[in-house]
This record gives sequence, C-alpha cells and structure tokens, in this order.
Amino acid sequence: MKRLVLIDTQNFFHRAFYAFPLTLTTSSGEPINAVYGFASMLFNLAKELKPTHIAAAYESLEEPVFRQIDFPEYKGTRVPKSPEEQAAFEAQLPKLGEFLAAAGVAVLSAEGYEADDVMGTVAHTVISDKEEAKKGVEVVIASNDRDLMQLINGGVRFYLPAVGKQKTKFYGKKEFEEEYGFAPQNLVDYKSLRGDPSDNIPGVRGIGDKTARELIAKYGTLEEVYHHLLEVKPAVAEKLSADKEKAELSYKLAKIVDSAPLEFKMGDLQFGGLAQEAVLDLFKAWGFKSLTTKIFGEKVLEENQKEEDKSQLKLF
Repeated sequence: MKRLVLIDTQNFFHRAFYAFPLTLTTSSGEPINAVYGFASMLFNLAKELKPTHIAAAYESLEEPVFRQIDFPEYKGTRVPKSPEEQAAFEAQLPKLGEFLAAAGVAVLSAEGYEADDVMGTVAHTVISDKEEAKKGVEVVIASNDRDLMQLINGGVRFYLPAVGKQKTKFYGKKEFEEEYGFAPQNLVDYKSLRGDPSDNIPGVRGIGDKTARELIAKYGTLEEVYHHLLEVKPAVAEKLSADKEKAELSYKLAKIVDSAPLEFKMGDLQFGGLAQEAVLDLFKAWGFKSLTTKIFGEKVLEENQKEEDKSQLKLF
C-alpha cells in the first residue's frame, strides 16, 4: 500500500527553531538551528512512518490569505518574534528549501491559501481518486496543529509528533472520537462554538470546552445546534443567539478547504529516503555530523572527517 505523508512545513520549522539554540551555526557563523531541527524531525518521521510518497505543504506567499480578507483580525494575537529571532528565522528559509529539494521532498502551495488548505486539498484529491483507491493508498498528516484533525477519515490519519515527554501518537477516527466525544469532521463545529485563541477565532462568548463538546456530541453540527435552541439550557441558548453571526464566521475561519487551486501528480511525490548524495553534501557544508551518522552511517562520517583533515593540511 502507498503511504503519502503530508508535512505541515511551517509548523515543523517553527518548532525546530525554538527547540535548538541560536548558537547552533555553520562554520561561517550563519544560524542553522531550525534547519537542523527540521532535518532531525523529518528523519524521525521517515523512520517511523516509512512513506512511499511525501510532500511539504507551504503557506501562501501572497497575503492576505482569504481568511484575513473575511476577518482581518485572524491570527492577530500571535506574539511576534524578536528582531534577532526573525532575522535568524528568515535567513534559514532558503536553506530549508535547499534541504527539501536535496531530499526529494515535493513542495506544494496555493496562492491565498494556508498550508492546512493545501493538505486538505491533497488528502481529499488522493482519497477520492478511484484509481489510487484500487491500488491502496493511505494519507498521513504530520503536524502538531490539532486543527488538522478535522481531515481524519477512513483513508486519512493524523500523526502527532513527540513533544517533550509526550510520545508520538496516531489518530484515526476511533482514537479521535475516544478523546473528543464526537466525529473528526465535527471538530470545525466545535471550534465555531469554542473559538480558538491561538488563531484569534472568536467563537461564542461564554461557551467553553465542556459545553461546546456536549453540544456537538449531542447535535453533531453547528447548524443542528441552532435548530435545537429550545432544547438547550436558557442561559446557553441566550449566548448562542447573541453570537450566532460570530459562530458562523468562526465556522468559516476554522473550516479547512479541500478544493484549493492546486495541481500535482502522485508520481511527483514519490520519496526515495533521505540517504541522497545531495543531502550528504549539504550536511557536510552545514556540519551536521550526528545526522550524517544517523542517516548515512559512521563509516561515511569518518570518510568525511578524513577529507576535512586533508583539506586542512593543504592550508599549511
């Protein structure tokens, strides 16, 4: 069976940036911490998931994205990086592109859409393809952003990477429903009531996690919740009535698009592993010795070291 892994690139890259210190630099003093962290995460992911196909989803380079047009305050509460951090982060983006190209990881994006929408579109397209379905295909979405769990279905699973003491975890429909109490596709309905402070999605004022879960578990969708207001506790019904427009806006903001303007072929997403000559060349240039050992073996690292020693001797 084919396994297509979709990487939430910015999510991984941001986490990698903060997981390793800015003091991690190349021999010429350029910051490399985020690229090193990302490469480590991709190595672990590839080792565990063993993808036959892979793609890195990117955010749109064009701003604003459609959600910001509908709601200018969307993601407006996020704390910006310091000038030093921002400069170090942006300086590494070209190197991230170099690494993905060397590793044979396809990069996908759509103007005006977020990486979530790219993954939603790719997942929907692949699972809906009758020819691919006959051959057998599974899509795995890799991210620490639980918003993407709304895409889970029979052919799509969610991979939550390890963070701190939390181990990696797989979510299918069963695992999601056990944790949340409702179906994955109704996560967007839950968020339309609960809101999402991290993305500045307003939700309904006064509706917390517990109430939102209870309402969605009982009625399924936002629309059905409003169809049954007379059955809801008066205090809750009053809040829902007062913020109906915000709930509907929140639904629109939280809903991941599965029809973004995106063209790709499964054949273009084939993955041959990280042990590529081009990757080794980059690791040499950047000084990634431990990753070189993990991916290429101790012997290759020793050969690289001998070459470096010879180069140093020629200088004298």
